[in-house]
Amino acid sequence: MRTETSWIFLGGGVLKSTPEEKVRQHFIETLINEYHYPVNTIRREVPIQHGSKELRDKDGNPVRADIVVYASKDACLNRDQGKINFVVECKRNKVEDGYTQLVSYIFNTSANGGVWTNGDGTIFYRRENKDGIQVLEETPSLPRSGQGWEDEQTPRIGELERPRNVRRLLAMCHNRLYGRGMENADSDLTMDMVRILLAKIYDETVTPDTVYPHFWITPEQYKSEAGRATVAKTIRGLFHEYAEQYPTVFDKDEDIAVGDSTLVEAASVLQDYSFVSREDDADDWDLMGAAYEQFTHVTLKRQQGQFFTNRLVVKAMVDMINPDIADKVLDPAGGSGGFATAAFRYKRRKAIDGTKPGSPQRERRLGLCKNSVFLVEISKRLVKIAKTAMLLTGDGNTGMTQGNSLDKYSNLDGWITSHCPKGTPDIIITNPPFSGQKTESMMMDPDILKLFSFGHKPDPEGLFPAITDDDLDANHGTLLIRQAPELLFLERCIDWLKPGGRIGIVLPKGILDNRTYINYRRWMLSRCKVDAVVTLHKNTFEPDTGVRTCVIFLSKPLEGDPVPGSYTIFMAQSRRVGKDSKGEPVFALDEKGSATSELDEDLTQIAHAYKTFRDIGTFTESETCFTAERSELDDNLNLNPQHYSPELNATLEKVNKFDDKPDWSVTTIGQLDKNIHIYMGPRWSSRSLVVEDPSDTTDLTPYLTANGALEQRRMTVKWFDMSRATDKQKECVRMLRVQKGDILISRSGTIGKVTYATRILADKYVISDDLVRVRVPDEDMRAYLLAFLMSSTAMNLMKLDEFGSVQQHLQPRHIWSLPVPVPDSWEQVSTIIKAGKRMMDVMEQTSLADESLRMNGFDSLIE
Repeated sequence: MRTETSWIFLGGGVLKSTPEEKVRQHFIETLINEYHYPVNTIRREVPIQHGSKELRDKDGNPVRADIVVYASKDACLNRDQGKINFVVECKRNKVEDGYTQLVSYIFNTSANGGVWTNGDGTIFYRRENKDGIQVLEETPSLPRSGQGWEDEQTPRIGELERPRNVRRLLAMCHNRLYGRGMENADSDLTMDMVRILLAKIYDETVTPDTVYPHFWITPEQYKSEAGRATVAKTIRGLFHEYAEQYPTVFDKDEDIAVGDSTLVEAASVLQDYSFVSREDDADDWDLMGAAYEQFTHVTLKRQQGQFFTNRLVVKAMVDMINPDIADKVLDPAGGSGGFATAAFRYKRRKAIDGTKPGSPQRERRLGLCKNSVFLVEISKRLVKIAKTAMLLTGDGNTGMTQGNSLDKYSNLDGWITSHCPKGTPDIIITNPPFSGQKTESMMMDPDILKLFSFGHKPDPEGLFPAITDDDLDANHGTLLIRQAPELLFLERCIDWLKPGGRIGIVLPKGILDNRTYINYRRWMLSRCKVDAVVTLHKNTFEPDTGVRTCVIFLSKPLEGDPVPGSYTIFMAQSRRVGKDSKGEPVFALDEKGSATSELDEDLTQIAHAYKTFRDIGTFTESETCFTAERSELDDNLNLNPQHYSPELNATLEKVNKFDDKPDWSVTTIGQLDKNIHIYMGPRWSSRSLVVEDPSDTTDLTPYLTANGALEQRRMTVKWFDMSRATDKQKECVRMLRVQKGDILISRSGTIGKVTYATRILADKYVISDDLVRVRVPDEDMRAYLLAFLMSSTAMNLMKLDEFGSVQQHLQPRHIWSLPVPVPDSWEQVSTIIKAGKRMMDVMEQTSLADESLRMNGFDSLIE
C-alpha cells in the first residue's frame, strides 16, 4: 500500500518510499495482479548464496536480489535457492545499469530467467543452453503463474486480459522504441502507435476467442531477424485490412512507418493484453487519448495549451450533463476525442438499456448515437486520432472534423455547418485551451477578435458591446490587442448552443472569483443559468500543468425566456482525483488499510450527488458537495464553491455570533483602530541586484522571501548589491522594509501563514512583498490580533476569500475586511493578550539566539 512517505510491503511492515522501492512495489503489484503469481511465492530483498557463502559486492556488502519468485509456497517460506522461478532486478527511474547483477543472481540459483526494470522500461530474459554454455537471451514476455519457461505461452484471444494501467504500458512502449534507436519525430511516433494499436484491436475483433492471436511474437521469432520480419509483416497486414474499411479516415498508402525491429518491440509489450472495446462494456477507456498523452512531446502540448483531460473528469462531466440518445453533443475544442468518445459511450449505454440485441429498436437507437456526436479540432493530426478513437468506440467518426471553432461559423467543415450549425447543439462539453496569461498563448488575430464581445473592451459600466454579423467593424475602436482563448471559447459555446441547451466547460479557477473577471461573470450570468460549479483538485492536470481549474455547468434559456434571477446552484470541491502530482495513480484503501484496485477519487461521488440534486432538487449536503443561492452572490459575483463551504461559513457564523453576546461586538480588522495600517510592498524586479553565493556579504543587503521570513532561523537569505540599484529600486527597497512589531501574513501559495517582525528582522532585512503587513500601534491590540490571526478560526476566514488560477492569493483588502470579535474591555481577554505577548517575546528571543549563533557559532571558529 502506498502512502506519501512509506510503503507497506510483503509480510507487513513499513519502508521508506524511495525511488527504488516505488519501482519494486509497482512490479510486485504487476506480478500479483497481471501475471497472477500468489503473494506467498514472492519475496523481496533475498540474500543470494554462492556455494556455502553469501554473495557480496566489491565493497564486501551482502548481495540481495530485489524480488524473487519461487516455484512454490514452501520454497518461498524456506528461501530454497534451488526452487527459484525467476529473479527481478529493480532500479530507480532513468538508471540503466544492473544487468551484471541480474546475471549473477540467475546463474547462482535455479532461476530459469529474470527481469530488469526501472519502472519506465522492462526487459525479460530467459536462461538457455547454447552449445553447452549457459546464456541469457532476451524474450518478449514473462510466463504467467502456472506456465513454465518452456511451455507454449501464446494464449487464445479470449484469454487476454485488460491492462490495469494503460499509461504505464504505453510508457514501456515508448522506452522500448527509443531504447532500440527509434529516430522518428514524436508526432510520427504518435501516429505509428495509433496504427499499431489499431492492428492489435482489429486482430482481437476479427479473430474468434478460441483461436490464437495473429498479433503475437514467440520467443523464437523474437530472437531472429527473419522471425521479426514475419511478425512485422503480419501486423502491417492487419492494419491495412482495418484501414481499407475506412478510406475517409486513412490515406490510401498509409502504413506503419517504423522498422520491423521497432514494430516488434511495441508488439512484445502489447501482445499480452486485450484492448478491444466491447459494445456492452461499461469501461470508460479512451485508448487513443492515452496514446496521445504518452507519445506527444510535453513541450509541444504546453506550447499549444493542449492538455490531456483527466479521464475521471471527462466521465464525471458527461455523467453530470446527462446527454439523451438523440441529443446533439458538440466539443468545439475536441483534442484527441476524449469528451466525444465518452459522450458516445454514455448515449450508447442508454440505447442498449431496455432493448434486445439485434432488435430494430436497438439498431435505431444506436444509429441516433452514431450520428449525433460532433467535434471540431484545429489540429489535423488530432482529428485523425479522434476519428480513430471513435472507430474503436463504435464508429461515429464522421462527426470528427478539422477547423477553428473561433472562426466564422461559415468557415467550419461542411459536415458541421449542415448537421451541427449555430443554435442546434443540445449539449456542448469541452476543455478549451488556456492561455495561462502567457502572451504567446493569447488570441491576437484581429479577424477573430472582432467576432466576439469578449474581443472588445467593456464600457465604463463593465458592459461588452453586442456583436452582429451585419457590422463586425462597428466596434473597431474598442477591439483588444489580445484575449485569453478560454474566454472566447466560453462566449462561442454560449452563442453556438441551442436555446434550452446545456454546457459543461473546464475553465481556469480564477474565472470564478478574480476581480479582473467580474465583467465576464456578469455577462455569463446575464445569459445563462449556472447549474453547477465544481473546483478540481490541483493534481488534475499534473504533471503537465499546475493551473488550478474548475468546471462550470450552464443552461441557456429557451428563446424569449429570461434568465431566472433566483435559483439554487450546486457547488462541489474535488479533493481527490486518483493520481499524484507526477500523474501516478493513487488507489483507495479498504477497511484493513490495504490498497484496492479502485482509484482514490471523489468525482464519482460528486457526479452522483449532482444527479440526485438534478432529479429531485435536493441531496445530502457534505463538505464536498453543497449549494448556494444565485440571489445571494456578493457584489463580486463570487462563484467559487470554497466561498460557500459549510465548514468555512460555520466558522464565520460562530464569529458573527459574538455580536449577540453581552460586552462583545464584531468588526473588521481594518476598523479596529484608525491607526491600523494594512498593506503590501511594491511589485518590482530585483534581478539586477542579486549576488549569487557571495563569499563576502559585508557590503551586501540581506533579502528574505516569504518562506525565508517565516522561518524561525534565517536559513534562506538572498543578497542584494545596492550599489547597482536605480533610484526606483532604492525606493522599492525602502518601502519593503518592515517595522518592529508588524504582523506579517503570507498572501501567495499557501496563504495565511503568520509571523512577527522582530527587531533584527526589521533592522537588518528587506522583506518580500508576498507578505501582507499589518501595523498595529497599540500593544495590547497587537497581541490580541496576533493570537487571532494565528488561530484556525482566522485561517478558515481567510480561505473564504482566497483566489487564483495557479497559486492561491490574498490581498490586503481581504485582511482589512476580516471579521474579528472585539471585547468591550481588553481585560476580558487578558489571557489571550498575555499569550500573544508571550509569542512575541519568544520570537524576539529566538531571533536574538539565531543572530548570536550566526555570529558566534561554529562557523566563527572555522573562520
